Amino acid sequence: MRNSFIIILLLLLSACTEKIDIDLNVGENNRLVVEGGITNELKIHSIKLSRSADYFSNEASATELNAQVSITDGVTVFNLLDANSDGIYETQNPMAGVEETQYTLNIKLTDGSEYSAKAYMNDALTLDSIRYEYAYEFDYEQKKFDYVYKLFLFAQEPATTGDFYLWDLYIDNQIQTDTLYKKLLTDDKNVNGNYIFNFEIFRLKKEQVIESQVNAKVSMQAISKAQYDFMLSVLFETVMKGSPFDGPPANIPTNLSNGALGFFYANPIIYVETTILKGQNAD
Repeated sequence: MRNSFIIILLLLLSACTEKIDIDLNVGENNRLVVEGGITNELKIHSIKLSRSADYFSNEASATELNAQVSITDGVTVFNLLDANSDGIYETQNPMAGVEETQYTLNIKLTDGSEYSAKAYMNDALTLDSIRYEYAYEFDYEQKKFDYVYKLFLFAQEPATTGDFYLWDLYIDNQIQTDTLYKKLLTDDKNVNGNYIFNFEIFRLKKEQVIESQVNAKVSMQAISKAQYDFMLSVLFETVMKGSPFDGPPANIPTNLSNGALGFFYANPIIYVETTILKGQNAD
């Protein structure tokens, strides 16, 4: 009797399965991908061109070679060259973007197709300082108490609505926020026009401060709402996805024409830094 019940249960379970085929448009995803922009730093600026790949592809994205790439402010044209044939197009000489200026990226491929994007460089802001604390706290990843270095920011936020910011952290000039998920992305809704006092912006585990002291540097970029929406969309469709309450997949916005993917930006950037002493609080 028991064996008969098990057989019936297995038959019922097998009858509840259904094969579902999802069309992922394999073979139709060879689109131009554009990454990069300019800042107000005097340096060589670059634009990376590549091709999107199929969902199941295990190969690296193909680079786009022999393109004509330029950035213009409406008066001067800066041509970018791919000197190393790796799909990274660089300005021929150091240049610095100018605040309150609109820049246009123009791309022409060998097949004659053309792409463009516009980005406006906002005003640069002022950062007062950063400080750190050496604190003993509970580490939720390690599930134990441990020491951590916490970085706090001091700055005046301008009294204009709709400001958006991107923050990065460098330790001894090596970027720590090297993926989008590690960066800090925010708007000014909760601080508009206020002085930002002792705001925790980044933290370091004690293992990251190996020598007797390190230089900690924080950069801030004033970004556009379009770039803010683009970066949030990338996060929502990748590392922040997985909940049963997630919505259906959505296209990520872009400021590029002709169906290209990615984003072209023109951002002012400023830095503030401090010295972290191993195992000590700041004076």
